[in-house]
Amino acid sequence: MKDYKEYIERYFEGMLSEDEELELKLFLASEEAQDPEYDEARAVMGFFSTGCRVYEPTSVRKPEKVRRIVAVAASLALLVTLGVNIYNSNNFCVKMSGDSRITDKEVIMNDVDDILADLMSQGTDVEGQLNDLFGR
Repeated sequence: MKDYKEYIERYFEGMLSEDEELELKLFLASEEAQDPEYDEARAVMGFFSTGCRVYEPTSVRKPEKVRRIVAVAASLALLVTLGVNIYNSNNFCVKMSGDSRITDKEVIMNDVDDILADLMSQGTDVEGQLNDLFGR
């Protein structure tokens, strides 16, 4: 069995290789190392293996948050742009007048307003006719 007390001393002196440090970490996580004499080494090594990530300066973590926010904003902008383009490409009016085809939305809507105004002024029951037409 290896002398892990020597490994611990060398760890605190900064003299362990990466392989030896990994071996020491595995030992300290085992059942065999649950003795109170290893508490200090477990605490220090535990802090350096996990605590450094938790307590890293915010300036180190900030670019990742900024990148994530920018990515979300760009995705939302792309989705909105696509949605508007799809909506506008499917939203068009066509009026056939004789042999001519009219696609100007304002002209068509003005004609619809005129027709509805004529129907209303004559006392025609538009709602009743639509209900009859669509079977309600």
